[in-house]
Amino acid sequence: MNALKGPWTNLILAPIWFLIIIVAVSIYFGGKGVSETDIPVKIAENTPSLILIVQVFLLVTLLLTTQNDSFNIFKNGWTTDKTKLPIDVVGGIITGAILATLYLYIFSPMQTYLQLNIGDYVPPGETMSVLGKQTIPFFIANVLFAPFVEESLYRNYTLTRFLAKYSKTKSIIITVIMFGLLHWIGGFWYILMTGLLVGMPFAIIAIKRKNIVWVFIAHLTLNLIEFIYITTRT
Repeated sequence: MNALKGPWTNLILAPIWFLIIIVAVSIYFGGKGVSETDIPVKIAENTPSLILIVQVFLLVTLLLTTQNDSFNIFKNGWTTDKTKLPIDVVGGIITGAILATLYLYIFSPMQTYLQLNIGDYVPPGETMSVLGKQTIPFFIANVLFAPFVEESLYRNYTLTRFLAKYSKTKSIIITVIMFGLLHWIGGFWYILMTGLLVGMPFAIIAIKRKNIVWVFIAHLTLNLIEFIYITTRT
């Protein structure tokens, strides 16, 4: 198959899955008699479940396309020698903790400030508040699924294939933009924040380390800290 068909299929479908699921759930609530004005509220309340469903769709799509492309997401990109592994693990934990601190105490308040003073297509502060409404789906989606699925898609499969065809700069820019767009339900500023705060450094690290162990551990640490922070405050 075309070497870039699989990666581009995943990149394009990833944010679209959210739209498809939201439309499907809206139709479901409408069929249940929920009023048009209350449907957005119901969707917001069920955001963690929607994210979980999307993560499952992302994983299924990724498995199908990588199988056709002879790329094993459970093996490719995970190879590291014994001397590198401790560095990748410790480096990942430190990176994730730093990013979590920046996100929770600087960038998240900044996002709310920008939403209030410049505007956005989601209400100010909603991104953080809706995630803590469903603890179990939020944990499964954000801690168990997202680090593996998103790193396998963006920093492993896609970045590997892109580097074989594009320059490093072009490969990083495309994956950063598309990673940001995956998070479009959080609003414009959230797209920008996730792309630059997470997507950019993770892509650079993955290229330099030649594996995704570091970025997977960092992503897992970041999301775990975010989960603990949000669920203990709601």
